[in-house]
Amino acid sequence: MPTPRTNAFPGLAVLAIALLLAACGGSNSGGTSSSTAAGPPVSGGSIVYGADREPTCLDPHNLGDMPQTYVARQYLDSLVSEKRDGTVVPWLADSWTISPDGLTYTFKIKQGVKFHDGTPLDAAAVKANFEHMLDPATQSLTDAGYLKPYYKSSRAVDPSTFELSLSTPYSALLQVLSQAFFGIQSPKALARGLDANCQSPVGTGPFIVKQWVHGQSVELDRNPNYNSAPADAKHQGPAYLDHISWKFLEDGSVRFAAVAGQGADLIFNPPPQQNAALKSDPNLVLQEFTHTGLPNGIALNTTRFPFDDVAVRQAFIRGSNAEAAVKSAYLGVFNWEPGPLSSTTPFFKKDLRTFYANDPAKANQLLDAGGWTQRDADGFRTKGGKQLSATFIYSSDPGDTPPTDVTLFQDIQAAEKEIGFNVVLKPTPQDQYFAAFTNKDAYEGLTGAYWNSPTPLVLSIVYSTDSLNLAPGNNMSWVTNPAIDAPLHQVAASNDPEQQQHFYGQVQDLVAQNAYHLGLYPQTTRLVAKKRLQDVWIEPSEGESVLHEAWLAR
Repeated sequence: MPTPRTNAFPGLAVLAIALLLAACGGSNSGGTSSSTAAGPPVSGGSIVYGADREPTCLDPHNLGDMPQTYVARQYLDSLVSEKRDGTVVPWLADSWTISPDGLTYTFKIKQGVKFHDGTPLDAAAVKANFEHMLDPATQSLTDAGYLKPYYKSSRAVDPSTFELSLSTPYSALLQVLSQAFFGIQSPKALARGLDANCQSPVGTGPFIVKQWVHGQSVELDRNPNYNSAPADAKHQGPAYLDHISWKFLEDGSVRFAAVAGQGADLIFNPPPQQNAALKSDPNLVLQEFTHTGLPNGIALNTTRFPFDDVAVRQAFIRGSNAEAAVKSAYLGVFNWEPGPLSSTTPFFKKDLRTFYANDPAKANQLLDAGGWTQRDADGFRTKGGKQLSATFIYSSDPGDTPPTDVTLFQDIQAAEKEIGFNVVLKPTPQDQYFAAFTNKDAYEGLTGAYWNSPTPLVLSIVYSTDSLNLAPGNNMSWVTNPAIDAPLHQVAASNDPEQQQHFYGQVQDLVAQNAYHLGLYPQTTRLVAKKRLQDVWIEPSEGESVLHEAWLAR
């Protein structure tokens, strides 16, 4: 008999909690921006959301970057929803069963739901979405990275029953499907082609894409027929707000000025320089969510000189003084997160910081032993007449790479110079930067290398040979290591917490020892709202703002 729906991490509710919530000014602490003094929710009104980046496409099946998932959460629903304790509850799937061998998931699809274009939601529509996610023409990185190593086939058994078959067990599947990256879209709309769907995707969610004004905003209207909220929603039925103007305000100081004044009701990620002003303003409320997954950092390309040498990678990390650089650049707002996983991720191994700790003496020792004993006129090490040098690329778009990150990279650059390592920082146009993810010859170091994920199995996406072969662009260090592949295959098939702890620990040990990635700080969603905007909350799968329940106090 199939087993009933379960959490992929049984017994790990505490470990799975990834919300670190704080309230500032005159607000109350807690998980939302609500205040009991505001009274019951009321309908009506329009708000402005200040985003830090403009998506490249509004269809989150394409590519798969965070600006897409943040806005897509407002107009797409997923099959399941993840709660803060890591458990999964029904959404567009009313229920599901899992075969004893873990290879077949059977979902019962919610009935009576329609997409914004009037197309009924049924199992065939869900099947069309999985085909779209995995179609090479969709150009997916995120969805393909999560699914391709495991997906075998899918079928609509009948209008209300969708069956997903796997080639190998995938214990993290339900958590993965809770993300807006896997939001379900109208098959009629998908058939229009990628260009049309990027401009105006059609979902079942609480808001409808009215217009995307490139360079300015996405305009969202209330879906008056919304009847498919997840089981953990604060209320069922249509949204309270009539309209959301999702504006692109890349400059952090401009975003903060907007919410502090009359230009916005809610903004994403205020700059750390505004922390004092934020704390002193009684009309603003701060919520924070620390993402699980791979922390933001620098991926070291193991296929290119000089990082094809593990000793050089280890020396680079030892000489980076990353902890001090993060503290200085971010003014203490973020703590240093060296990796291999963010500290909020289930099965995070706490005893690996020594592999990343600042130790210039050890760095010098490693480089001396590797024959990097000569210095050129600029003080950089050489061997056989070749300088010890690496180019690190970053997006020149300030939404992708805010000025604070540039300062952080420059501090690391200065620390590396002290050990004779020449780090060249290269600003790169956004399109070229994203293209570099799939080109192993485009960089020695890739900044902005992070992976937000609801599961520690993200380690497979960023370090496995399967990922490298099936979804190029996700294994950003271009790692091929059978010693890593074996435990990742084993942990993907296991629902036993002790086994998972063991296998995830093995992988983290190997990643730290081989110095594939220098973690810098945790990816964090920081929302600042005007106090009158009530019941905004942050869901835990990807740290997405949920505005279905939001309302304006009169």
